[in-house]
Amino acid sequence: MKKLPGQGGITKKIATSIGMFNREKFLKQVESNLANLIVKINPKKAIAIEVASFSSCNDFAEQMLSIISFLRYVGTPVKWTVYSDGSHTQSQKDCLLNNFNFVAISSMDFTELNSIEHLCKEQIKPYHEYILHYGKKLALGRRLYYYLHHKVELPTLFIDSDILFYDKANSFDIILSENPKPDGWYMPDAIWGCLDSRYKEKYSEQFYQVNAGFMLLNKDFDIVKNGLDFFKTIDYNYEYFSDQTIFQIILKDNAFMPLTPKTFILDSEDQFDFSYLYKPKQMAVRHYTGPVRHKMWQKDYKWHLGL
Repeated sequence: MKKLPGQGGITKKIATSIGMFNREKFLKQVESNLANLIVKINPKKAIAIEVASFSSCNDFAEQMLSIISFLRYVGTPVKWTVYSDGSHTQSQKDCLLNNFNFVAISSMDFTELNSIEHLCKEQIKPYHEYILHYGKKLALGRRLYYYLHHKVELPTLFIDSDILFYDKANSFDIILSENPKPDGWYMPDAIWGCLDSRYKEKYSEQFYQVNAGFMLLNKDFDIVKNGLDFFKTIDYNYEYFSDQTIFQIILKDNAFMPLTPKTFILDSEDQFDFSYLYKPKQMAVRHYTGPVRHKMWQKDYKWHLGL
């Protein structure tokens, strides 16, 4: 049936209101009954993988549900480093550390730093002034620093806080056993264009554009020069997708492989509907980016966790 003009927008507003209610309900569950919730999801399996995620105090609910969904569908990681933008409250940090013995929290106050050259890897030192300036200005600049300097000793998954895991996440067992192994994997973006405009001026549309919110590294990056050289050319003039563009170049240079978009979902086509295009049994992962953030909470957390 053809929708009436404006019907989709009204639907999204209603769904967003429902989502706010369900999000608060989940936070109350975390505050009062998290231990029992963890028992319910029954996380018996361990998996030889590390996770690093980037989040803020405003993403605390999403970060918690992301971790719990990983335990439910993938397993218990060796370590999960939550890179904070510096805004997490002490109670949020305590909740993470007291309930998940594999979680570590890391952050730096970029505003207090005059230089990060001494903290940078050798191949990144020539760009330290640019990265520090970016980190002082925007949270995504801090994410760039953290992800480039995280030492990869085991297969390591780098994700945003708005990523949930589902039934088909058992595919990680297959991905990790791949032989010979690629340098790494990434979630392809749903459409071309979520990149810095200055990059798009030079390059035409490419297949499987990188989404920087989900990257699985089997080893440290060998090549970062081209991505960081592009970073220098933007001359301290940042766009929203500037850091994603840097990772686009770096991952392509390091021969990363795209994961299948059939089960690793980054799609906003259902943002104006009450229904979901994808059900938990159809997905390994879904990245609930801004346009579909309300979809994460439109359903009760139990829907996501299969409870």
